[in-house]
Amino acid sequence: MKPAIVEFPDLADESEPIEEVIDRMTRNFERAKKAHDARKWFPIKIRDNKPIGILFVGDPHLDDNGCHWPLLREHIDIAKNTEGMFAVNIGDVGNDWGGRLIKKYADQDTSVHTARRLVEWLLLESGVSWLVWLHGNHQHMGDSSALHEQMNKRYGTQRVPMLDWEARFTLQFANGVEFRINAAHDFAGNSMWNPVHGVVKAAKFGNDIDVLVCGHKHNWAVSQWEQAEQGNAPLMIRVRGYKHLDGFARRIGKYEQDEGQSILVVFDPNATT
Repeated sequence: MKPAIVEFPDLADESEPIEEVIDRMTRNFERAKKAHDARKWFPIKIRDNKPIGILFVGDPHLDDNGCHWPLLREHIDIAKNTEGMFAVNIGDVGNDWGGRLIKKYADQDTSVHTARRLVEWLLLESGVSWLVWLHGNHQHMGDSSALHEQMNKRYGTQRVPMLDWEARFTLQFANGVEFRINAAHDFAGNSMWNPVHGVVKAAKFGNDIDVLVCGHKHNWAVSQWEQAEQGNAPLMIRVRGYKHLDGFARRIGKYEQDEGQSILVVFDPNATT
């Protein structure tokens, strides 16, 4: 064999060694699994035995021209000024148009910048004592969930749990009484005859849940009955939200409901049943 007359340099491999890739992916999974498990029926402790109220706030759509701001302001004032009242945001706090629907910004008077200021006000400055804040489908559409998380960090040590779509948590009172709450932007399942069909399904297949709440569909209903097989009587709720004057709903033949934008539930740790 003829000796080589060209000598090539030994170029360092820019790729991460595969062993390090596997180690990194292992650590990432362990961290993600720990975070996932921490969100399964996480506890919210109430350091008292007095009854409290939770206002389950339906989809606000704060920047929409049809947002019922007169009623929303009234409800915020009640939540802010009532001792022992807290709130859970069911999602779709803003329109957050994205994809092909981004053209909808041409149909509303509120800019993206102002919309984000409204969200920040509701979260941080409205005076509402938030317990949980959910991201709905509009937050996915506009990819704004990360922005809400950054706003939330301004709470310092008192950060509101923010979760994608669904939260399962327990209210734990000082006397040991617990209430299990499953709040979701929506539950799977539809029926033209029963507006809480998906909620009932979640209760039937759930694990001894006391209160189930969702929103998303801009209608409301409340239902409750005893599930003898589970030994409980879950309260099943759909909240309407604050978006009114909905041209799309009108075009598909829907009638607008006037009530149920948010629904208040009182939890009494001293109740006998």
